[in-house]
Amino acid sequence: MTFPTFKAKLALAAWLETHTEFRLSTHASDLTSALKELEASPKSTSYLAQFTQLKRYFNRGILGLLIVSLLLGFMAVPPAFATGQSNQVNIFWLFIILLGFHALNFVVWFVTMIATMKQHTESKGILLNLLIFLNRKISKHSHINTDVSAAYIHWQCPAHSNKWLISSLSHGAWGCYLLAGWAMTLLLLLTNQVNFVWETTLLSDDAFIQLTQTLSAIPQWFGIALPNQLDILASRVDLISQTAATRQHWANFLLASIFIYGVLPRLIFTAICLGMYHFKRSIQPLSTQEKIIQNRYRQQESQSRNILDADHHKASRSPMNSDGTNNDTLANSAFSQHWALFEWSHAKPDYLNTARSVSLLNSREEQDQFLASSKEEPIYILVNAEQSPDRGTRRFFTQASKAYSTLTMVIAEQGKAKFIEDWQRLAKEAHIYSTQLKHKD
Repeated sequence: MTFPTFKAKLALAAWLETHTEFRLSTHASDLTSALKELEASPKSTSYLAQFTQLKRYFNRGILGLLIVSLLLGFMAVPPAFATGQSNQVNIFWLFIILLGFHALNFVVWFVTMIATMKQHTESKGILLNLLIFLNRKISKHSHINTDVSAAYIHWQCPAHSNKWLISSLSHGAWGCYLLAGWAMTLLLLLTNQVNFVWETTLLSDDAFIQLTQTLSAIPQWFGIALPNQLDILASRVDLISQTAATRQHWANFLLASIFIYGVLPRLIFTAICLGMYHFKRSIQPLSTQEKIIQNRYRQQESQSRNILDADHHKASRSPMNSDGTNNDTLANSAFSQHWALFEWSHAKPDYLNTARSVSLLNSREEQDQFLASSKEEPIYILVNAEQSPDRGTRRFFTQASKAYSTLTMVIAEQGKAKFIEDWQRLAKEAHIYSTQLKHKD
């Protein structure tokens, strides 16, 4: 899929609208057209170009990690084959070098995944934090906007799918390490003749034979010639004679074990974790701001195609003054529409008993739900002029003006209102119709 995708553009726009002064064009015919604003602003280097550049840096960081893992795999094997004049290689010492730490890491990963299965953690792990750190340093060096960098990290590394991204990176790196080790082992076995030996103090000969035969169980399914009991007994370190067939059986056993117990599981789990990462991201619900943006342009499309009476809602509003404030009494039909009480601590006014619905906007959750579930019908928000609007109030009404095209702020005045002008000024700044309401008979 070509990057940036539609969801990536939407996530970037939502983040910028929440944390910066950037706003999508309100004159766009649909959301796709509106998102093109990301390609034009700012003029020097657009937000979308910076976002794409960060994605490219992140991919290069992953590629660098895999290349380093390959190099370490190539470098780990030759020292184990440095046999000198003896031409003897301890077969299980090779297993420890190539598969020992791999097995330990695999067990730790499995236990961690089980322990955190029901936890929603935002931990990014060492690998992911390293990539993010490098990404930020490169971003700063490349003069990329810090808000774009934060938006990219939020989009690329969502909390609910971080563990799958970390797991895919870990398995991928180990897979490259083991694949390089397997290739170097194959190359050394093709160009050198060595005797495979084993020695032990704690284990008996029978125990060692049983261990080798257990490891040979899966490779035998593929018809590979593996060491039998005589080959194992003939390979003790104190025996110097070893036939070519025995050497070949041990070589087959070594290569097959590295691939089957090391490379193959890592490749399979890399694919599984990468698939889970993309699946978790695909089912991630849209943020509140993303829903607001979608509703904003969905309303425009609906209104442009389904207008039945252009003057239907105008009767409920009186003419506006030059400052955007309506000082006349609301029409009676307004009190049968949808109403919301913003940070309302008094009882519900009696004049709203005939309203179609009355909702409270006292908590952050209620306000977010209100913004996400916009209606095309007229809606009135009643505010108390005895309270002064704060910064959070301004942010809410700015977002509400974008989510609702037929929104009216009703300023309740009960004789001791001190902040009527503040509310009127807020309505003007948020481009919302406003009116004062002293009483309703």
